[in-house]
Amino acid sequence: MSISIITDQLNQDFEKACAIARQHGFDFVEIHSLWGKTVEDLNSNEVKKVKEILSKYQLKVSNLASTIFFMAKLYPNDTITSFSDSFYAVKGKTKDHLDAAKRALDIAVALDCPSIRAFPFRAPENRKIIGVLDDQREIIDNLTRLIPFAKNANKKVLVENCPHTHLPRGEMTHFIVKTINSPWLELLWDPANSVRADQNRLASIYKKLTILEEMELIASSIRHIHVKDYKYVEGLAKPYQHVAIGKGDLPYPAIVDYIKKSLHPPMFSLEPEVDENETLVSIDFFKSLL
Repeated sequence: MSISIITDQLNQDFEKACAIARQHGFDFVEIHSLWGKTVEDLNSNEVKKVKEILSKYQLKVSNLASTIFFMAKLYPNDTITSFSDSFYAVKGKTKDHLDAAKRALDIAVALDCPSIRAFPFRAPENRKIIGVLDDQREIIDNLTRLIPFAKNANKKVLVENCPHTHLPRGEMTHFIVKTINSPWLELLWDPANSVRADQNRLASIYKKLTILEEMELIASSIRHIHVKDYKYVEGLAKPYQHVAIGKGDLPYPAIVDYIKKSLHPPMFSLEPEVDENETLVSIDFFKSLL
């Protein structure tokens, strides 16, 4: 079973991040943002520099955490808000995101990386309930447009469940992947994102499963797992607080034990979203489970 870490969790300077990753025994890294931009915005010279740094530190890329459709409207009348300035992402219309997907796949080929990430479109401010049947159909139509690009590049597209999108729970993205039924489209599961899903915006059908029940349901679709942790603190405006992995509410020992039994275990990729010291604590804890 393999493990990687998203480099911007260590440093925006890609070489510094790779040095730290190698120092802590990682053989794989995942790339989202580096040098103040998202990976699909890298130019050819920057991609060449990335390759040189990876070679220097003898690292491979587990996934490109590209931001396809994250800041895209599912419907023309959707109202979407800006996201954190520290989360670098592609913006624009659907066509811009399709172009970014092609670029991300080209970069994946150059870096010998097996996959890129896509999202199920930004959740709007002007509709309360998200992920309904019409939304699912529209998302399916748009994700299906990525499949010829992925096939041509011989790379996979991994769809991530995210609380800022129409499909915050893994069971929802699993349904999309199973419906499309393409070998070029698989699941990037983030169990912490599933836990954090806003229950007030979900149809009742998606409020029933525990996180371990969700894992068992979707395991066959999972190619990649993002690992972070939350502690729920009652009374706060934002009650889900980032904490070091192992110090929150996510049952990672049980998750890892279950995944270990898979015939083809997915890649775990750490995304702690905490400070430097707590990131190192997270690394040590999660490695102790493997």
